[in-house]
Amino acid sequence: MAHILIPTDFSANAFNAAAYAIELYGSAGNTFTLLHAYMSISDPTILQAAGLEAEIMREADSALTDLAEQLREKFAGVDLDLQQSMMTGDVFSAILAHADEEQNPDLVVMGTQGASGLEEVLLGTHTADVIKRCHLPVLTIPEEAKYRTPRRIVMADDGGPVDRASIKVLVDIARWSQSEIMIVRVFQKEGASNTDDHDSPYDVVLGAIPHSLHSISGENVSKALHDMADQSDADLVVVMHRQRSMFAQLFHRSTAAKLAMHTHIPMLVLQQGTN
Repeated sequence: MAHILIPTDFSANAFNAAAYAIELYGSAGNTFTLLHAYMSISDPTILQAAGLEAEIMREADSALTDLAEQLREKFAGVDLDLQQSMMTGDVFSAILAHADEEQNPDLVVMGTQGASGLEEVLLGTHTADVIKRCHLPVLTIPEEAKYRTPRRIVMADDGGPVDRASIKVLVDIARWSQSEIMIVRVFQKEGASNTDDHDSPYDVVLGAIPHSLHSISGENVSKALHDMADQSDADLVVVMHRQRSMFAQLFHRSTAAKLAMHTHIPMLVLQQGTN
């Protein structure tokens, strides 16, 4: 049984992400928490600040209830354990507060807008903060993404260590969806590797889950990865976020100019070494 945390700002994009999460984890026994964070009015010079904040709370609470009702109506045939939570502060602080609770969420599901894919996922303010600073896995859903059961998953291999705990979410998804996992290592120099037999820990951590190893070349790591995902008709892209990896650098705004490609494919960001 999984606990899925779904931050929302009540946008159409956030609704799409929530619906995607329920499609993916809608089986009985899983819990979904809709989370809305709002900023408190702390400026004493604002006339009737207390009254305004109370009104903001009432409107947010009403919107959160409406969202839950819309999701229950959309998934009328699913026995949903759908909870609601509202907190003051920024979205990262709200997620972190939930992550520190006794019922620690297994996954955060968030929407991305506009130019999606790595550019938006890694540079979008809220999503980037959550990915960089939170120890929870994060599933990002592009604005135009439509749910389909994952059958082929492309996972980026940065050559670092992999353990069962870090990829548990991926393993769970792959098992019940009977997905094939394509493990891809991108070499930035042409001819750095022309074989698919590089040492890999995945035989151990994935076990009987169908998987294959691939090596490709490309100066732009993110573009090469997503080109592979598009060519393979992948349903999900997976990257591991850890310090000092080649993917860690993608989480810095200095690389924005290099992240030119967009994608409609959801991305699962796993966390290792952040606990």
